[in-house]
Amino acid sequence: MEQGVPEGGEPKNVAAVVADILTKECPSSTFLQNVGLDSSSKKKFNRSASALDAHVQELEYKLERERQASELMREELVEVKKKSEETEAARAAEYQLLLQ
Repeated sequence: MEQGVPEGGEPKNVAAVVADILTKECPSSTFLQNVGLDSSSKKKFNRSASALDAHVQELEYKLERERQASELMREELVEVKKKSEETEAARAAEYQLLLQ
């Protein structure tokens, strides 16, 4: 069942393996299209491993940037909430002084 990589050859990348299995087992599957890999073009799945690795790296980089942006927004939100609470407390204190 498990086949080794020929000596001196490159192992098949994951996308190529999935594409081969899906096109044999379920040719009408839209999975590859849904994840951004067009199953209609066999050439696309035979891209070099380095091209796919570069694509994966790019996606991981974008994900990390989005996570950092999200964390920054979360920190800013905490600061805004804190300032809002301080302002509300100051307003309440002023109101109490006016009532006296």
